[in-house]
Amino acid sequence: MRHYSLEKWVDFARNVIGEDEKIEMQSHLQTGCTTCSKELGMWQRLQQVARRESAYSPSAGAVRTVNATFANRSAGQLRHAKSEVASLLFDSLRGPLLAGVRSAASASQQLLYGAGDYRIDVRIEPQNDSEKVVLIGQVLNAADPDERLAAVPITLLKGRKILAESVTSDFGEFQIECELKESFRLVVRLPAGREVSLQLVEPVINPAEISTHIAENKSIRKTSGIKKKGTRTKD
Repeated sequence: MRHYSLEKWVDFARNVIGEDEKIEMQSHLQTGCTTCSKELGMWQRLQQVARRESAYSPSAGAVRTVNATFANRSAGQLRHAKSEVASLLFDSLRGPLLAGVRSAASASQQLLYGAGDYRIDVRIEPQNDSEKVVLIGQVLNAADPDERLAAVPITLLKGRKILAESVTSDFGEFQIECELKESFRLVVRLPAGREVSLQLVEPVINPAEISTHIAENKSIRKTSGIKKKGTRTKD
């Protein structure tokens, strides 16, 4: 009995074979050839698996978890690659201290960095009753706001020591919780292998300093509100 080759049964399962040959192969199967029937059955099951695989879409959380798992490989490359230093465009704690503007909420710090067309927005949020802070940030392309900057590796370093790692969401957002004191920097691995280093600006004003600022402001307002006494000349 003539048997058809493996390649023929693959084409048969994919329905990419000529009509005449397809009829001949179907007739062959109807003769009860178990060898060819098993061969065809295997390729038909494989095709079904491939169809299900192509239609499968993992959740965003699963993608971020896998990306974070393999972020160590990118972080190891950071030690050998030269990073571009991003320019600090804005620091919410570096502006002049105006009366009545600063409050206890100003313990948080907003930083905006620029690297070419890219903008990296970072907010440092101290946690109540804890020495830890939360770094909340977003990576954007100012020239092309529609560019999706998902799964961008973010690494928090002190010197060469890796303290924390994360990757951006579909909207380019990231979040890292850590103990932030001094000499910390973020390294952002932008598309096309471009690495940008962000030196985190030093002062995160603590509550004691804020209270001092508020007291100084009150003192200034009180002093400025004192009216000078006029002098009268006695007749």
